[in-house]
Amino acid sequence: MGFIPVSTGAAYAEKEYTINSYHYLTVDGKDVNFQAKANNIADTDIKVTMVLPKQNKNGDWLAYGFTSREALNAFIEKDKQKLQNKVNMMGSGSCCTDFYESKNKGGQYIYWRDGFKNLPSSWNDRISSLSTASPSSSYSTTLWEHTSSQGYGKGVSFRHSDWYGKTANMASDWDNKASAIEIK
Repeated sequence: MGFIPVSTGAAYAEKEYTINSYHYLTVDGKDVNFQAKANNIADTDIKVTMVLPKQNKNGDWLAYGFTSREALNAFIEKDKQKLQNKVNMMGSGSCCTDFYESKNKGGQYIYWRDGFKNLPSSWNDRISSLSTASPSSSYSTTLWEHTSSQGYGKGVSFRHSDWYGKTANMASDWDNKASAIEIK
């Protein structure tokens, strides 16, 4: 992990990806439809949100919801097999996900290659934006609201094949809230 100062005044030509609200397409791999809503699947039951870099006509970010960390991990294992033949990047690509203290890659940043990491106190509740590693390097990056010893809490996940080359800005519900990071 490293700490590198980055200018906050950089100009960006990329699209603004501030994650404000979600529209769930699936929960635990099952389509969200009127029948699921009739079974009282509530946003409060969703513990991890995998955000897609697409929005519906109302501006909500399309997402997959998971009711537990285990459900997310099961999805990742199945999805890795599906994506294995679809992601063919040339070269090694960027090996690490970068986490920034300000929006749009501003301020200081840290990077992490793979595995789980409880953030040091100097970075606890400080992440405002991120840029994922290459999909040829790893599958996904998840921010956790609590450390592993605190039970992880809620999480927000970014699949590298969707987010590589884009910067995700955290809205108020995730801005400066992460206490742990996980890259698989």
